[in-house]
Amino acid sequence: MDGQVDMQDKIRQLSKESEETNDVRIKIEKIFSIALIYYDYFDDPWKADSISQIGLTIARQSHIDRIHLMAYNKYLESNDVDEYYNTALAFCDSALKICSRSYNSDLEWSTFHNTVNVYLSRLHYDKALNYSLMAKRLADLLNDNSLKVQSAIDIARSLEGDLAIKDQKKEALLNYLYAIEIAEKVEDPALMKKAYSAIAAFFGNSKFDTAVTYKKKQLRLIEHNKPVDSVEYMWCQYDFQWMHNRLDKSKFDEKMIYNIIDFANRVKNYRLKNYTCAIFRVYLINNEKTDELYNFYYRRYPHDLKILAVKNPTLYYRLEAFFKEKEKKNDSAIFFFRLAEMRLLKDSNLINRSQFNNRYGQFLVRNHMNTEAILKFNISYNLARQSRHFIKFEYMLNSIKELESLYFKIGDFQKAYSYAAASGVISDSITNINKKEQLLILQLNQTAELQKQKKDRTIRQQKTERDMAAGVVLIFILLSYVIFRSYRNQKRLNALLDKEKQKSDNLLLNILPIETAEELKLNGFAKAKRFDEVTVMFTDFKNFTQASEKMSAEDLVHVINFYFSEFDKIITRFNLEKIKIIGDSYMCAGGLPVTSHSHAHDAVKAALELQSFMAAQIKERQAKGEIFFELRIGINTGPVVAGIVGIKKFAYDIWGDTVNTASRMESSCEINKVNISGSTFDRVKDSFNCSYRGKIPAKHKGEIEMYFVESILPGKSVTLKQ
Repeated sequence: MDGQVDMQDKIRQLSKESEETNDVRIKIEKIFSIALIYYDYFDDPWKADSISQIGLTIARQSHIDRIHLMAYNKYLESNDVDEYYNTALAFCDSALKICSRSYNSDLEWSTFHNTVNVYLSRLHYDKALNYSLMAKRLADLLNDNSLKVQSAIDIARSLEGDLAIKDQKKEALLNYLYAIEIAEKVEDPALMKKAYSAIAAFFGNSKFDTAVTYKKKQLRLIEHNKPVDSVEYMWCQYDFQWMHNRLDKSKFDEKMIYNIIDFANRVKNYRLKNYTCAIFRVYLINNEKTDELYNFYYRRYPHDLKILAVKNPTLYYRLEAFFKEKEKKNDSAIFFFRLAEMRLLKDSNLINRSQFNNRYGQFLVRNHMNTEAILKFNISYNLARQSRHFIKFEYMLNSIKELESLYFKIGDFQKAYSYAAASGVISDSITNINKKEQLLILQLNQTAELQKQKKDRTIRQQKTERDMAAGVVLIFILLSYVIFRSYRNQKRLNALLDKEKQKSDNLLLNILPIETAEELKLNGFAKAKRFDEVTVMFTDFKNFTQASEKMSAEDLVHVINFYFSEFDKIITRFNLEKIKIIGDSYMCAGGLPVTSHSHAHDAVKAALELQSFMAAQIKERQAKGEIFFELRIGINTGPVVAGIVGIKKFAYDIWGDTVNTASRMESSCEINKVNISGSTFDRVKDSFNCSYRGKIPAKHKGEIEMYFVESILPGKSVTLKQ
């Protein structure tokens, strides 16, 4: 399994190909491929970032939005977004802005997905979930199985963080299972490996046997693909050892650890090596195997300790503290602990800092410095408590147990009792979480058992049919014919049912927003929802009735379909939701069913593009002597209630004074203009040039402040398609 491509040769080849091509897109792709090797293979995030900057510079010089968008996403996929979090977040913002004005569905999905990874790197689960849902919506619209699988995994990863405390772990599991269902249905090995790996990691924090079951499925797929990718195989073995270290240390395989490290050294995959060394360190420290840890670095891999001193001083100091204690040089150990402590103050990973203070406290206890140890365990507890990570309770519990023991030792029984009580509360919390997880696993196992029984019944039935058919040739032929015809009819029926279900789903998605359609299919109804702030747009053709009288019914329908189809495309690019068409009036809204902070800007940008499209049509149709239409557009911002009306011919609609006022904005508008209310103006005035019309009387509304949107303010990065 060692037939791997030499990565230095690969880098030289990619560099040569980048220099030889004149295609900017290909050049950038080659450069970021080199950056990915440095990050994902050589574990050198600094080198990956510096090479990526070259690709970004070339992209900026192109002055092409699509190239910029591609480069930003390549950076996010080829670099350590946790190490360069602020840079990565800035690139996410830039990419999202480009997506808002330059539509490219695949790159837009990649931007959402990469933004999820950036937020997850710092445990911002709520923001990650928001972009995960946006990615899922786009994946469903594109009907791309690969994107559906990854989107479901992203949603699950966002839900299983600190939100798991709010009983959303079940929803996370359902998304993992949905990803597996799609991957297995299309029989795509790459998708199945991705889904199995994700759900194994999910159970790897709670249920060892279930995690191993899925990890073995992934391993079988890796072994089935010839020649076997040895790096992928060894990463899978690393995952097994990670799960052992997390949940079942009795099966931790030290021999396999050394095999992985020696393999990683042989193929120069330093990232695999560093990750494996990390779990081995944790295993040795947790099990107080300090002698073996000492031998690991000082006798077996002394060169690696020297590399750590340069590349990861914090970790080097922590190891030296352990080693100095082993050498009974406690003053030197404290010196190194303090060096590590100063560097860790800048670490944003609260769990990492909590663990360090816990280790430091244990060292102080071993050396009878109980007062100092109490301080470290308190720091460890508070850091864990502030963390958003789902394993925070374990670290809190570890610190509290140490404090309980220390106070009991020094004779402060009141505090010892209070910490014992707190320990019980946290233990109960962990137990409750574990019980819920066990219930989920039980449900999963029951489902799997039912599927197995169904499969066994099918196998037994097929065997019985074969045995009966073996008796008489004539009966065999007749029975085979009957079975074949039944099978063919059933297959045809299943295909028709699948086709009709797909048609039904597509039709439902054409009528309702995705989120509402899914809720309706799941529950049989969809709850009405109140949105505190959305932007509603109405459009209307001038003199439509008079013009339509001059056209045949067929021509009229054709023209209206042409205009409204283009309207659909434009509002989709600006994340607006089509509500309904009433005659020649078109109604849409921004900020629902998924809330958005940019809905007012999106609606105004869409309105300007609609008028730009109409202007082009007027010019073209006048030149041909054809009938043309002129458009009025009205926009208002405010609260609405949204939901489904009726039990036949479902319709997603919105209600409220905001809708009525938006309609008055349209009826009070002039042709070829965009008329907005004062509430919308307040939200977009910094981005658009607007002219104040004064207070205009509106039917049943009295006088309303109105504004015409004239243009985009200079310097605002908004591009309208002509």
